[in-house]
Amino acid sequence: MNTERRRFLLPGLILLAAFAGLGIGIARVATALYSVELRASAFELGLIAAAQGVGILFTSLPTGILVQRHGPFLPLCAGSLLCGLAYCLTPAVPTVWFLLAATAFVSFVMPLRFVSLNTVFLQQIEFVGAARAGWFRGAHMTGFLLVGPLLGVLLLERLGFTGAYLAIGATFFAALAVTPFAVERRRTMAQGAAGPRPALNWREVGAQLRLLASEPELGRTSLFEFFTQAVSAFFSFFIVIIALRDYGFGEHEAALLLTFEGASFVASLFLAGMLLARWGMKRFYLASFAVLAVSLLLLSRHWGAPLLWLASGLLGVGLGTVYIGNFMTYARIGERLGMGRVSGLSGLIGPAGGFLGSLLGGSAGGLWRLQAIFLPMGALCLLFLWQVFRLEKRPAEEGAAAIEPPEISRFKEEGAA
Repeated sequence: MNTERRRFLLPGLILLAAFAGLGIGIARVATALYSVELRASAFELGLIAAAQGVGILFTSLPTGILVQRHGPFLPLCAGSLLCGLAYCLTPAVPTVWFLLAATAFVSFVMPLRFVSLNTVFLQQIEFVGAARAGWFRGAHMTGFLLVGPLLGVLLLERLGFTGAYLAIGATFFAALAVTPFAVERRRTMAQGAAGPRPALNWREVGAQLRLLASEPELGRTSLFEFFTQAVSAFFSFFIVIIALRDYGFGEHEAALLLTFEGASFVASLFLAGMLLARWGMKRFYLASFAVLAVSLLLLSRHWGAPLLWLASGLLGVGLGTVYIGNFMTYARIGERLGMGRVSGLSGLIGPAGGFLGSLLGGSAGGLWRLQAIFLPMGALCLLFLWQVFRLEKRPAEEGAAAIEPPEISRFKEEGAA
């Protein structure tokens, strides 16, 4: 694809990411409140909450193979269409079990959208550079964390549940309309250097999983992604409870704490890439894990409300910067293994980390104070920091460019030539 075409596609990709986040952000609020409106029991509420992510665990890897085989354009269009229709039909039968079925259906087809989008974003990194590596995710999370929930409440007040769900569907149809201006139709967009088309079968799914063991850099980056998503899920679910129970916050103030962490996360996605471009991946990862470790250790003890606010902001910055490092590394690995394959794996690893973080965090929280769970998380973060530091000290074993951004590696190759 020539440079002019890439410049033409870039605004469309940003808009597509924003629509994707906005629709899910509104849906998250609407689904929770609709469940209450339908008088779902505690058991049914738990099933609906689980249904929002269960399908992702089963279809992310097959979707990655599909994208690698056919390119991201058709799966992205199909995912937008199916999700839009499902949300429009959700209020048609006002029962808890229909809501549960619709929610589960969306979770199974949602990877068609986000794995395809992630593939395109990874492909564009070579063009946009390290400084703008987090822009796509930043646009998505702005809609998901900041604008979507507020807009969801407003839509419910003005239009009711039927109108709100139709509006959610409209965001997916709008994304469908933008897709031709943001994504190339050619299959080669997903092919990278991976060679022939993979077959869509369970053997290929198993081969994708085995890459985590056979490719040390991919396995390490996926471990980082799994960990940060687990931390993010635990914080997002339990910090409001901690603030209410242990700090005496009011409901509004506790929710604002979560918003503050989300805003810090989004800001780091838009701004921290400039540091990556200056420092290189080595120093960037070390600084990211250092910030994350400090935030988790601060969160693990009752130091008072001011430090709780500080730790929450630092957590958002740490999670955002580690995400950028992971994203750049996935992009480089995708050039060799295939963007679709890598996108499918990252699409599985992140949600799996979030699911397990909430599950294990809630279980451990029943045995110890919820806030104490941040302590072993901080210890793991220090372990990852040491792991990255050791890679710095032993480049011969992992490759001197193992955790450098693509543009730095190319610069060195050109200089050597």
